Amino acid sequence: MTIITFSISEGLERDLNEAVKKLGFMSRSEAIRHALRLLSSELHSLDAIKGRVLAVVAAVYGKESEKAKVYKIQHEYGDVINAYFHSHIEGNRCLEVMVIHGEAERVRKFIGGLRASRDLEQMRVVVLEHAEG
Repeated sequence: MTIITFSISEGLERDLNEAVKKLGFMSRSEAIRHALRLLSSELHSLDAIKGRVLAVVAAVYGKESEKAKVYKIQHEYGDVINAYFHSHIEGNRCLEVMVIHGEAERVRKFIGGLRASRDLEQMRVVVLEHAEG
């Protein structure tokens, strides 16, 4: 097994420790491996989709984030964003929920562009339906 070292914020460390206790993981490493398997599964399921996709994307990021980059991506992929909701949530954070509908490859590129933002705290993609073209 490969050993990887990385840094996380104190808040993420608290969340990790809480997850280990509440979810019964044997160690923090096991919890991180579980999280990585979930991420891998999400990425592979998106990679496998062909044709048109209907999905919901929810993203949380800091209010003082690199908004120009996020807005640029949203404008570049405006053709696949059917609906958009923006809300300020606790502290200095924003929540965006978008309904996405378009060709799978274009949707994947949009999601990849959002994920590339340094300030993205969380993102969930829920594929509601897809139809192979």
